[in-house]
Amino acid sequence: MAKAKTKKTTKKAPARKRARTSKGRFVADDPSTPENEAYVTEKQPFSTKWLVPVLVIGVIAVIFVLTG
Repeated sequence: MAKAKTKKTTKKAPARKRARTSKGRFVADDPSTPENEAYVTEKQPFSTKWLVPVLVIGVIAVIFVLTG
């Protein structure tokens, strides 16, 4: 009997990438501080998965109000 494939939904840890100066050079870590300045967490992109259903419901509601 074949096993059914299950979709795992786990959140990824924020991606870390090397910090850069305004000139584009890498930032060095300062060993006297507890945090690591050489890496920064990457900002998560704006998710638009919820936008389409909300707009569709909004348009349907407006049409319902105008016709009713």
